[in-house]
Amino acid sequence: MSPSLFNALHLTKVFGALLVVACHYAGHYYQFSFYSNGTGCFFIVAGYYALNWEHSRGLHYLVKRLLRLYPAYLVAVVAYLLTQWPPVSSWPALLFHHLTFLLTVPDKATVFALNPPFWSMPVFFTFFTLVAFLPRVTPRAWQVGALLLVAVATLKTPLIEWHDGYIELWVFPLHLFAFWLGGLIGHVAHRREIKPSKTYSWLTLALMGVIIACGFFYQTFLELTSEFSGFYFRGVMVLLFGLLFWVVLHSHLTVRSSRLLAFLGTISFGVYLFHNLPPMWLDPVVSGVGGMAAALILSILLAWGSWVLVEAPLLRFCKPRLARWMSAPY
Repeated sequence: MSPSLFNALHLTKVFGALLVVACHYAGHYYQFSFYSNGTGCFFIVAGYYALNWEHSRGLHYLVKRLLRLYPAYLVAVVAYLLTQWPPVSSWPALLFHHLTFLLTVPDKATVFALNPPFWSMPVFFTFFTLVAFLPRVTPRAWQVGALLLVAVATLKTPLIEWHDGYIELWVFPLHLFAFWLGGLIGHVAHRREIKPSKTYSWLTLALMGVIIACGFFYQTFLELTSEFSGFYFRGVMVLLFGLLFWVVLHSHLTVRSSRLLAFLGTISFGVYLFHNLPPMWLDPVVSGVGGMAAALILSILLAWGSWVLVEAPLLRFCKPRLARWMSAPY
């Protein structure tokens, strides 16, 4: 994988993480509604990796994905549990449901009990399970379109109310098109040589501006539209993120390597998981702009600490053992 491609992936992940942080911090510090479905950036990137660069499949692949997601997620679960300290009688159920990637929860209230961004964990898990055990396929535009139509059709059925909206947490049928779109972009982009262009650099900045503007007007959009318009909004945002990823791949913004971008891209998942902890700790001490800046810095430090102390050591320990497992005769 070329350095420019790594940079493009890191930039997309960092942008997505910042959108998620902005969503929660705008409401927490300024009681302002900002939402642009930043998680969609992570869906696009995950689909790109899984359907283009990852060659292993089966249980080996699923274990690799779990080793990447599970350690930081478990640390975050414990941290939120100890910070919020819900009634001790609820701990066994909360721990059980979170340890199972929230695939066992009876309702959405349990999903959001500790940390709202945890809602995406069962989505990632079900996608990686599908990739691991379904036949290998090449993403096509018609497949993305068909999966998008399935998502729209699902919104018209009673399924959307199953388990108080629990179906929303599964990759299929509401989110699979987002991962497939990331895979399609990678498949199309790498069929020919990518030649960076300044035009695409300006388009990247313009699209980022459009996405941010959509986040500002999300609440107004909801007030003017129907009950399920939030789902349609998220679908449109995923399409914008896909377009953004395409222009980023072709822009000059990612030609030169950047240690800062690589660092932030590496810990972006940790920022996604931990960013709601600092406001809980800092509220009694500082608020406003100062509190938000301190919370962001502390979020980065928490994500970096999780990477250095937990995630990276575990990956270093497991990687050669997984390689031996993969090469072992059956």
